[in-house]
Amino acid sequence: MKEITWSNINLNKGEAAARGTQIKRILGIKDNSPILAGQLKYMKDNFAERTGQDNDLQAFLDSITDFEDAAEWLSRNAYSIGAALNLLNYDFLKHPFGGFGF
Repeated sequence: MKEITWSNINLNKGEAAARGTQIKRILGIKDNSPILAGQLKYMKDNFAERTGQDNDLQAFLDSITDFEDAAEWLSRNAYSIGAALNLLNYDFLKHPFGGFGF
C-alpha cells in the first residue's frame, strides 16, 4: 500500500482501508467504482448532520488535506464490500433511515 500523505493525522493503513470500505458502503458503491473527491468533500460537510451517526468517521473526514489523493488511495485500498459482509454475515453499515447510500 502506498503511504498515506493525504491526512493531517498519523493513520494506520488498515484503519484507513477499513474507513474506505465504510465510505463505499455509505455511498452505495457495491463494485469497483472509485470514490470521487467530490463525494468525500460532500461527506465531510454533511455526513454527521444528515445521518445522525459519527463513530469517528467525521474526524477521519476532517483529517483529509488532499481529497484527490485520498479518493484515489481509498478507492484502491478499500476492502471488498462483499467479502466483508460475507465474513461478518452482518449488515453493519445500514443507513439509520433504512436502505443504503448517502
